[in-house]
Amino acid sequence: MDLYLIFDLGGTSVKFAVSDKDGEFDSTGSFPTPKEGMERMLEEMGRVYETVQAELKAADSRIAGIAVSSPGAVDIRTGVVGGISAIPYIHGFPFTEAVSRRLSGLPVSIENDGNCAALGELWKGEAAGRRNMVSVVCGTGIGGSIVLDGRVYRGKSNNAGEFGNYLVNREGEQRRTWSSCTMVNQAKRYEALTGRSADGRELFRLAEAGDSDAVRLVEEYYEAMAVGLFQIQFTLDTELIVLGGGISEAPFVIPEIYKRMERLAEDAEFGFLMPEIVPCRFGNKANLYGALYCHLYRR
Repeated sequence: MDLYLIFDLGGTSVKFAVSDKDGEFDSTGSFPTPKEGMERMLEEMGRVYETVQAELKAADSRIAGIAVSSPGAVDIRTGVVGGISAIPYIHGFPFTEAVSRRLSGLPVSIENDGNCAALGELWKGEAAGRRNMVSVVCGTGIGGSIVLDGRVYRGKSNNAGEFGNYLVNREGEQRRTWSSCTMVNQAKRYEALTGRSADGRELFRLAEAGDSDAVRLVEEYYEAMAVGLFQIQFTLDTELIVLGGGISEAPFVIPEIYKRMERLAEDAEFGFLMPEIVPCRFGNKANLYGALYCHLYRR
């Protein structure tokens, strides 16, 4: 039986899964994103591949291809990752060629992570049946995808949907991008302010408990999300915005963002532009589904 090994490259961790052609995942896992560089990334991907292959051999199955979801401006034809991302060493060379060499010469496909999230939701998720939608993936940074008339819009340099580069507010004399306001980065600011370590979930908990620094940082996050999402809606007037990434799995996040959007809309009198925002059906696995879809149907 032919199966597919899927990797979702993120700034904090690399998720992986084994699936058949229908998107039925057999196993999933993750490893921390290597800081050392591309050789270390290839070692880790190779380790996963070899472990999976050994397990499948006993079941008379095999890995027939590799699908990759990646940050950055991905050229799906050349396999080169352009632009910028939270994993700088993956950029500027034939990435898919390097992965294929390390993984027994198997065919490798690659697509931008925001596009993967959108295509996964169009294939089997919350956007099934829609023609015009936007995906916003909020992890270490913010990525996304624009789907117009059922097709991903890439732009002339494959940078369409890189919403994380939006300028959303100012901190002192320094402009802050939307990506710099994620909960991952707000947690880093909390640690710098207080000397106490926290991840995004802990920051939410601390804010709920009344910690003043956490309250301010969480409010900054919600405000930045509201501003960024309104910029998307003003630009594209889309049917649906699907919010993905780890943050989408927290049920209270979208209602809190809506509260800030309603306040902004009331102040500026553009409530008629309130978008429909839904969490992606597949949560943190949306990129895996989309990468598989691209490998099977668009490679």
